[in-house]
Amino acid sequence: MNAPAPIAGTGFVKALPEAIRSDLLARGQVRNFARGQIIQQRGDEAKEFWFIETGSVQVGRYGMDGRLTLFALIGAGDTFGELAFLGEFPRTVDAIAGSDCRLIRIGQSELQSLMDSDPAVIGLLLKTMALTVQESFDLIEFSRNLSVPQRLAQALLQLSGDRPQVRVTQQDLADLVGVSRVSLGKAVAKLEQAGMIEPGYGSVTIRDRAGLQDMGGR
Repeated sequence: MNAPAPIAGTGFVKALPEAIRSDLLARGQVRNFARGQIIQQRGDEAKEFWFIETGSVQVGRYGMDGRLTLFALIGAGDTFGELAFLGEFPRTVDAIAGSDCRLIRIGQSELQSLMDSDPAVIGLLLKTMALTVQESFDLIEFSRNLSVPQRLAQALLQLSGDRPQVRVTQQDLADLVGVSRVSLGKAVAKLEQAGMIEPGYGSVTIRDRAGLQDMGGR
């Protein structure tokens, strides 16, 4: 069984036809965030959603102890915040800049102007959202029985996109995979010994993408 493609956020802007995607992003407002800066907080009114142009964003929830439970670490080309925005309900997660990042803010006026110019966009948005949310559920179901090295392989493929290097700490990877630093370290060592990756300080270089895809079941 092949794994479904990893979805970060829902990635629905990335899945739109190129002409519509370019038009939508051109209407948005560019915002820059420094590493560690809060972008949105749980409970906030959802007045916009975000497209990541460069950098990475941590998505999760802060607990009573102030510790962030990481749900996803997303990067360039990914989208977040659109579910609460389109559903008109408060934010359900916190989002923090995982690195210095450049985002495009898309609010109601930008989306409405695009829909006014091309009514077919409404149907495309609904279809794309439905598909990407279903893919997210499929990925969660598929990943439940994977080993730690397999889940790590999936996470690295998700984070890297087409890039050979992922800027990420081992703690972030451990949080994302849902294991301790010790278990994560063992999985990293296994993939390194297999020649699939080369860990560095705050980064992981992909050496054998096909091997990672086989390991992750893709």
